[in-house]
Amino acid sequence: MEFKYEVTEEDYIRFNIYHAQSSKSHRKTYTMLRYLLPLLCGVAIFFTGSGLFNQPRPYWAVIAILFITVWTIRFPKSYEKLIKKSAKDMLKDDEQSSMISQNIMVMGGDSIKVISEYSTEITSKDGIQEVKVFDDMILIYLNQISAHIVPTRYFTEEVKAELLKELAAD
Repeated sequence: MEFKYEVTEEDYIRFNIYHAQSSKSHRKTYTMLRYLLPLLCGVAIFFTGSGLFNQPRPYWAVIAILFITVWTIRFPKSYEKLIKKSAKDMLKDDEQSSMISQNIMVMGGDSIKVISEYSTEITSKDGIQEVKVFDDMILIYLNQISAHIVPTRYFTEEVKAELLKELAAD
């Protein structure tokens, strides 16, 4: 079975966003940055402000609560922008530029062969750690940080189902 597809810069960026959303370590960092950091800063604002400046405690309580609320609401979009910028920077630095290419995936027996203009990679189906399916792509994880990105915009629903069936077959 053979599939042809192209991985674009936008696909690579979405992969990084999906990976951040599903990775345990990213979720821990995200939770800490979204909730714990503003809480600690809010407490610091409250006690420092009411101790150093000539304003009553309720004033600093309102400032601290506003800070925590604004940070918590705005953080998800800011975090996504940071991931996008980081992915674009990696592509500009040529660290991951080989990810952006035309690919041919050949599946047969117990192996997957991915041929791009930069490399040919053969992976045993036993070497697949996990397959994650999203609306617009299938991610075939080989380990925790390396995956084949397969955009599904090139496939009909039948071809997509066939690919998933082949990946699930032992």
